[in-house]
Amino acid sequence: SNGMFDFPSGALEKPSFSTEKQWSLLKSKDAPVEESASAVADIVKARTGEIVKDKVAKEEVQRLRSELGQDACIVCILGGTKFQDDESEELVKVMAPKLEAAVGSNVKFVTGGMPGVQEAFAK
Repeated sequence: SNGMFDFPSGALEKPSFSTEKQWSLLKSKDAPVEESASAVADIVKARTGEIVKDKVAKEEVQRLRSELGQDACIVCILGGTKFQDDESEELVKVMAPKLEAAVGSNVKFVTGGMPGVQEAFAK
């Protein structure tokens, strides 16, 4: 979001489950897209199976599980309707198949069908 849209600043801090190398790849504009995409896939793979605590989110997860399968790991893809940086679109397009390969067929990716990030990921 490049600091726009009241994006939470805490989301830009390295989470405990990310390695220093993964995080540095995600922060760098000069890092190779393939390496950054692999870092995202590895982080998500390590976090699959997290517990949903919010009541509304739990209800939505239950609805999605009834449609996609009870054992599915559901990953929601969010993002802007426009890319703010040309390299971001390339990263999304390279990351999508890497992420799918890293986490396997039990993972289902869900988007809201919006143009931009969601559409690029789905293609």
